[in-house]
Amino acid sequence: MNNELINVDIQLRSLSDKVKNGEIKADEAQKELDSLKLQKREISQKIAQANMPSEERTTSLADIKQAMIEKRGITLNGTGAINQVKELQKELSRKKEILNLVRYFYGSNASTNIPVLSAGLATPAQAGEGTANIDVDNQATLGSKSITPHAFVSILPVSAEALTLGSVNLEAELPLIFAEAFSDGFAKQVIQGDGKGMNFTGLFTNKPVEVKCATTGVPVMADLVNLALTMRDYTDDAVIVMNPTVYSHILADATKGVAQLYKEELIRTKTIEGVKVLLTGYAPSETVAGSTVAVAGRMSDYGVGLASEITIEPIKKVGDTNTYFQAIVFANGTPINHKNFYRLTTV
Repeated sequence: MNNELINVDIQLRSLSDKVKNGEIKADEAQKELDSLKLQKREISQKIAQANMPSEERTTSLADIKQAMIEKRGITLNGTGAINQVKELQKELSRKKEILNLVRYFYGSNASTNIPVLSAGLATPAQAGEGTANIDVDNQATLGSKSITPHAFVSILPVSAEALTLGSVNLEAELPLIFAEAFSDGFAKQVIQGDGKGMNFTGLFTNKPVEVKCATTGVPVMADLVNLALTMRDYTDDAVIVMNPTVYSHILADATKGVAQLYKEELIRTKTIEGVKVLLTGYAPSETVAGSTVAVAGRMSDYGVGLASEITIEPIKKVGDTNTYFQAIVFANGTPINHKNFYRLTTV
């Protein structure tokens, strides 16, 4: 295990050199850095556990099982509440690409208020030395966007046999198991949440600024290019989200000339005019007149609020030999600045 730890340290140093030499992009470097940090933490935990006296290891597992019987909550990794939230955010980001692009806000209270500058500062004007009576910027206003986290629940049943006879370290495995479930659910909410009840306000239901296709029928390459060009100023974190079925329709466009060049770029790099194209089955595939077939946005202007109330609780039922691990995460999501999102609609 010590060799594994040394190997991770070597990879970290190598990554640092790549960043300094400009051999890797910042977003790619961040993902690799997070992955290496996670590996290092897991290896360190294994080393610490291996060096623990056998009596203590036995007691640790016994405490977990006793907690299940007594219906106590399990404190994950011995970290504080906010640290747990941030670790969950990292896991969510690794599982689903869309969750790696949005902006996260943490709050221990029921509501998180986000300062929003809308509609953005006016373009600065020149001013000579000693200039007075400069016009005030009446374009921008500083407001507040509120995100109220709601409970999202995932329940995992574990049989008595697996619980009693198994040798799995449940304390280490449960956070990863539930992170998989919550990442899938939250990715779906970010894209198609209807904003009603306790759901996120999703990208496709938010009704952002409309960009219409040029002709009737399914969208073609020129429509996607037009949408991408509207986001050209945000290429650092602009994304076009669409269903693979819509993507296939666009690739089927037989238009010659420039459209063919764009098609090659799209197939090769999953970008159009430098704007990243993200494909997901959670986006709608309908192409009838009036349908939203793609949404483009500056994803740092989509906020996900995570509260600190993260619990995994074992629950027993009378007459049932299973133990039900119930995980609750308090979260919500909404576009922060609506003007930085656009929807491509069919005509």
